[in-house]
Amino acid sequence: MATEGVEVPIPELQQLCKGALKGLGYDDQQAALITEVLLYAQLRDNSNNMVKVITGGLDKLTDEASPETQWQTSISAVINGHHSAGIVVMKEALQLAVAKARSHGCAVIGTNHTATGSGAIGYWAKQLAEQGLVGIVLSQSPEYVAPHGATEPIFGTNPFAIGVPSEQGSVVVDMATSATSWFGLVEADRAGRTVPDDLGYDADGDPTTDPAAIYKGGAIRVFDRSYKGSNIALMIELLAGPLVGGAVQDKLGSRNLGNLMIALDPSTMGDPPAILHNVDLMLGRVKGARRAAGVEEIMLPGERGNRLAEQRLAAGKIKVPSSLVHGLRDMAAGGAPKTAPQPSSTLPHPPITSIAPEAASISSTSPAVTSTLPGSLTPPTEGSPKTPQPPSNPSTSSSDITSISREPQASSSTSNSGSIPVVTSIAAGGGVGDGAPGMGVFSGRAEAKEHASGGRAQPSAASTSEAVPADITGEQQQQFEEEVQDVQQQEQQALQARQGISGGRHLATKLLHPPHSTQDPYEAVSPPLYQTATFGQPSATTNGPYDYTRSGNPTRTQLETQMADLEGADQAFAFASGMAALAAVLRLVGAGNGVVAGDDLYGGTSRLLAQVAPNLGIHVTNVDTTNIRAVEKALRAGHTKLLMLESPTNPRMQICDIATLTKMAHQVGALVVVDNSIMAPTFQHPLALGADISMTSATKFLNGHSDIMGGILSVKGPELAKKIYFTQNAEGAILSPFDCWLCLRGLKTMALRMETQAHNCAILAQALSQHPLISKINYPGLPGTPGFELNASQASSGGSLFSFETGK
Repeated sequence: MATEGVEVPIPELQQLCKGALKGLGYDDQQAALITEVLLYAQLRDNSNNMVKVITGGLDKLTDEASPETQWQTSISAVINGHHSAGIVVMKEALQLAVAKARSHGCAVIGTNHTATGSGAIGYWAKQLAEQGLVGIVLSQSPEYVAPHGATEPIFGTNPFAIGVPSEQGSVVVDMATSATSWFGLVEADRAGRTVPDDLGYDADGDPTTDPAAIYKGGAIRVFDRSYKGSNIALMIELLAGPLVGGAVQDKLGSRNLGNLMIALDPSTMGDPPAILHNVDLMLGRVKGARRAAGVEEIMLPGERGNRLAEQRLAAGKIKVPSSLVHGLRDMAAGGAPKTAPQPSSTLPHPPITSIAPEAASISSTSPAVTSTLPGSLTPPTEGSPKTPQPPSNPSTSSSDITSISREPQASSSTSNSGSIPVVTSIAAGGGVGDGAPGMGVFSGRAEAKEHASGGRAQPSAASTSEAVPADITGEQQQQFEEEVQDVQQQEQQALQARQGISGGRHLATKLLHPPHSTQDPYEAVSPPLYQTATFGQPSATTNGPYDYTRSGNPTRTQLETQMADLEGADQAFAFASGMAALAAVLRLVGAGNGVVAGDDLYGGTSRLLAQVAPNLGIHVTNVDTTNIRAVEKALRAGHTKLLMLESPTNPRMQICDIATLTKMAHQVGALVVVDNSIMAPTFQHPLALGADISMTSATKFLNGHSDIMGGILSVKGPELAKKIYFTQNAEGAILSPFDCWLCLRGLKTMALRMETQAHNCAILAQALSQHPLISKINYPGLPGTPGFELNASQASSGGSLFSFETGK
């Protein structure tokens, strides 16, 4: 039985939609924004409309957190939605795109980990065009669409849109790459309608007119039912997926939909008035083209929908299915729609409905959004006074608020870093400021609260973060944001200089949230353990990313990726022990060539160089590496292939000038490896000082629990990395998956452990230096000790080891 339509006043429909969204856990601003985007579609008969609310398409996840700008340059950014609604995340992307395009001429903004779709994609292209920018927007959606010639859903409906400003306004070209939308099928099913038999297939791969058979296990066809539509869908899949960190399989189950937004200022391509005039000329040519028989008017893209929207707005009412009105009313009143089909995962596991929040989340306010049509976005300006003070003026709406939170510091007694203000939401007054190219600007996260009914999240409670007063002018708001950003960047840079880390986050935070190198469909916070020797392959003639654990294992890849990130390396390699790692480095030398090494070395290294190297035909010269002239004399062009350093040395804790010695070694064509086990990337970064390889024992500070053996080589340069990997794979001295997993666990607390250990070590060294039975303390963190100043110039701590001498 078909569902009858009812006419509803548009304001009433808006209020119903907002109420239903608030019942799902959205706050007032989020509900207003989402309603605005859905109404844009509803007025134009676009299927990305309010039916999404009552069919589960906008349900919140219990692990939702505030969107986070995880990477940013002057013209680009990637926003991790942390399972927020796609529309909310796209609003942040829009504000960043406008600000960057106005400041730098263009902007490329990607989003990932959005739990729901972006809404009518033409809405976002229109917003950009009405700001005088050319907008290009691409969007992923779950696997609903089969490639041409297939019956299995692989693509999303994958809409794309282009918005172009003109003298007469803006023109928007938007379309999906599928023959229909998922929610369009749901609407047809709820209304009791059949669909044409060329829209999709049922679960058996047969054409069907039953919309439910298509969206419940079947597949939609591409829009033109040919390879051309399939190719366009693939283009969007690639650009809005892998490029921005979106999922490439089981997008629904992983709740990781990607979007790509590009904004271009016409002034970067020529004279803007001339460009806009020529756009109008082009549109006029299309409208004035000779019409075919029976055609009364040639319509521009979006023109029919815009006219329909204008008519409905002028009338103040719209006809919608009665089931939509009843469903919205039920949800606004605290109930739920009677029949709300949910999209299902395409992989053989249940869709994710609840994921535990990540550790060390911090609370922040929800992203600030506006509920008005274009005209409220203002780009930031350059320059900032040194000390920001929140201005006040009783004339600005809440949509101009930018919330500021402070990242909690690690509970280390040695931490001397101040609180860093972190922009956690971007308001209409301007976007997050641009860092230098390659510098990531990070923001806080909010831990979502679970709804009392269990399946959804409630709006977050009042935030403890500081917020800018609402009663300020747009100009004052903009000035305040610039001042905050200037202080933020200064404090971040100072912190990085003290800690010796990159990426804009305190090391303790960075260790808790490492880069992910494996795709876990369940989004486990703790990386999964792949305790296996072999892996299945896609077919007899194609290989997957892993085949045999000696050659590679996802758990080892996760550890190696995190270590490369911490060390600033191109690649890292996990070995069965520190000595196995150094033995692999020794293989780089070759018979007949030489190694120059220190005369105060770890016992295992001394044994390797004294007893193994000669059997390989390698000549070893030991010198005092604290004596630059002695090292210079030992280095021989054409003969010395490796300089092996420790700083501090073990056991006398001597300090050598890593940067100077590295330059000298490179001048004679030698590589430099630094055993960084005592300092680890917590306190020292040899690669940043010029070394080619940093070796860190995972047995000690990396793991920190005395239950594994391991060694990590972090390498600069792809060619050198290839050589190390060849030796690792050929000789097989790899770190086992379980030991890799244990080390990943230990890394999470490395900063807290090492900072506290170093603090205690310094106190103990100072106390023992006054003991009458001790004649000498060897500790580079103790003022007055040889090497103290040099160590302070290349490391951020004296470490947590010292030795001493007794007697006279």
